[in-house]
Amino acid sequence: MSLKSTPEHLMSNAQNYGNDPAVSWKEDGEWVTLNWSQYHDYTMDVAKSLIAMGFREGENLAIYSYNRVEWFSAYIAANCCGGAASGIYQTSSPEEVKWVVTASDSRFIFVGNNPLDGGDPSKMCSTRLLSVLDECGDIEAVILMNGIDMDHPKAISWADFMAKGSGVPDSEVTDRIGRIQASDTASLIWTSGTTGRSKGCVLSHGNFDVEIDAIHEIERFGPGQGYISYLPASHIFEQVAAGRMHIHDAMHMSICASPLQAIDYAKEAHPSLMIGVPRIWESVYSNLKATLDEKAVIRIGLKLPVLGGVLRNVIKKKVGLDQCVWAITGAAAIDPEVLKLMHYLDIPLYEGYGMSEQCCGVTIGSPRFGHKYGSVGKCFVGEIRIDQPDENGEGEIQSRGPNVMSGYYNEPELTAEAFTADGWLKTGDLGRLDEEGFLYITGRIKELLNNQSGELIPPIPTETDCKALPIVGQCVLVGDNRKYCTALITLDVAAILRDRFGLDGATQVPKNPVEQVTKLNELGAELSDFTESEEVRAEIQAHIDVINKNHKSPARIRKFTILPRDLSIDYNELTPTLKLKRPVVSSNWADEIEAMYADA
Repeated sequence: MSLKSTPEHLMSNAQNYGNDPAVSWKEDGEWVTLNWSQYHDYTMDVAKSLIAMGFREGENLAIYSYNRVEWFSAYIAANCCGGAASGIYQTSSPEEVKWVVTASDSRFIFVGNNPLDGGDPSKMCSTRLLSVLDECGDIEAVILMNGIDMDHPKAISWADFMAKGSGVPDSEVTDRIGRIQASDTASLIWTSGTTGRSKGCVLSHGNFDVEIDAIHEIERFGPGQGYISYLPASHIFEQVAAGRMHIHDAMHMSICASPLQAIDYAKEAHPSLMIGVPRIWESVYSNLKATLDEKAVIRIGLKLPVLGGVLRNVIKKKVGLDQCVWAITGAAAIDPEVLKLMHYLDIPLYEGYGMSEQCCGVTIGSPRFGHKYGSVGKCFVGEIRIDQPDENGEGEIQSRGPNVMSGYYNEPELTAEAFTADGWLKTGDLGRLDEEGFLYITGRIKELLNNQSGELIPPIPTETDCKALPIVGQCVLVGDNRKYCTALITLDVAAILRDRFGLDGATQVPKNPVEQVTKLNELGAELSDFTESEEVRAEIQAHIDVINKNHKSPARIRKFTILPRDLSIDYNELTPTLKLKRPVVSSNWADEIEAMYADA
């Protein structure tokens, strides 16, 4: 296939849109912006320094940090040099870092920051890497991003690194760019590992090109249109949007200093494209719904022809989505009520489905091709099928096409297990297709609960319904090899601050969960006042009594426990993209689970 690689798009942008804004971020509260000419030169300088240090065509490097301009430049510079990048989530433990660095055969690693470290050195990327660096035998250089310190002979400052390439001519880089083939590896995406160790999905330049071309059939963006980068750059969602499409479409990308500041940044940058996991959209929904529930005049005004349009624009501007033409949610199930409210307010939020192995999305709802609530849209790239569907049309979702990975890096046995004999990727997800081709996700094979009667129970539908109650933060259904289902429930402290103490959810409630608890304490309350409250328990029980009617008897919640804290990445209960690690949750809260089955 013919290919114009991402580095070639970057070169074209410098020539055609040189003075247009390319990348912006904040330093000391003020915006800093590089235009396309500057961003191209900056990335070329990173590439030249890598070449000067001996980075070879066809090899990999690692990037361990949250999103920064250095992250994206290093990522594309690896491609400019004819190599590939392996992103490592900023919240990864030392053991996970060692695994990815070693398994990816990286000799160079870029190290940045974890904005959620709270000043705790043990949570800093540099500290975590340092603790295992001498066990990563292949690492030759640790390249420290601006402001990062590490005392180790292999560590090199950003300034010293950038000086390395001063004697390398541009032609050294452009020659390598010219040799890029569609089949060459562009990125190793390490699965977040909800059930085991992460695996490196080998994605080629061709995979990314096919994915972006398919997206362009739905929506194409252009110079100056905005994108907010806040999902971890190591995630496939962000690598397609921020790492690739941002450059292919010459968009203006604003990089968040923290994932907790996404909506705050949106209010300033007014993106045309906004991508998020359900918890982000659920937070926006919760605040909007609270406002509408409290203010009847707004609810009435929204129903009036002229005033309704004015109010919708005001509401969209309040959350920074007044210029958004396409908003996407994925990576986990979302309550359809969230989508319904967003569409009622003319916020174009659509649900999609995909995985790292598929180079991001394979189905999507969109303004152009339509949607159905509860569905994750229609297939827009490659093919999908339902394998061995049951009487309800449900079976494993499988896919194939030029967007699908070639396999897992250096894992031939796992690669073979991932595909059927006739070449279809086994997603491990359960779903069904309706007569119009809309896909509905009904569960995940590895997450099905098998009760003592041998009935298979998909936990997600019950959990999603439970989380529709604003005060509920997380719900984890338990019932594997049990007589009945129970649930572990956490409380949403942001909702408590908003609904119990009257704080404005958008402006007065802290984004950081730790700061939310601190705010609660400042108001004279403890989280235990609510987790141990009979009133709160009764409220949740009443909600469960209602939602249980929507589910078959085996999937109903018979008992529940309110946990004393939220689930956390720090306790390894959530992946960096906030997916549940069910085995870890079950282990961490084993005593609470057993207590619910004491009389079973």
